[in-house]
Amino acid sequence: MTGANASPNYQCGRIGNLPDMARKVDVEQHEQRKEAIVQAVWRLVARAGLEAVSLREVAAEAHVSMGRVQHYFRTKDEMLLYGLKLAQDRMRVRIEQRLPSDDEGVLRAAVDELLGDDPDTRQAVRVWVAFLGRALEDPRVAKLLYADDVELRAFTAGVVSAANPALDAEREAHIIWSLANSLAAEVACGETTAHTARTTLRYHLDRVLGGGGEPSLPL
Repeated sequence: MTGANASPNYQCGRIGNLPDMARKVDVEQHEQRKEAIVQAVWRLVARAGLEAVSLREVAAEAHVSMGRVQHYFRTKDEMLLYGLKLAQDRMRVRIEQRLPSDDEGVLRAAVDELLGDDPDTRQAVRVWVAFLGRALEDPRVAKLLYADDVELRAFTAGVVSAANPALDAEREAHIIWSLANSLAAEVACGETTAHTARTTLRYHLDRVLGGGGEPSLPL
């Protein structure tokens, strides 16, 4: 019922919801504008490295004013750290969207995503590689870069242990992710292709999880 026939209580209820609706729109616009700035950061990092990132360059890349950039990020470091975390979160979401039900399938899906051809993944890996040098100087960056390592290795060790109890599961898990990260960096730098990297890692996983690998020496 609308217009003159609508009940006063219904109309008041709709009016009362307007502030909440407006706040929701403001939050969505805020996040969209912030993300547009972060995407400009990613493009600069992927194209020219971390040194190319400044508030002025990001503003030019995003086609906004410096004031707009500073409204969302007070410093370059704040902007870079937010961009790194968002890139990692996006990759995690993409992995979760394609996860099978079994643990070994989860592991294979995760490394396939890391070494895949998805443009967003490739950009995220290039950003990750660019941040490696900065991690030597900034413990906040190092903490973000390796935030998931302990959990990933523990999960992978469980997969290895279930598939091939003769192996040192913790060491094999370390090897798997060291190899995966190294191959991802090679793909990002153009030293190898995503196909070659995936084939190499699948070969290694088949040897380890299929029981064909040689037992590792204990740590």
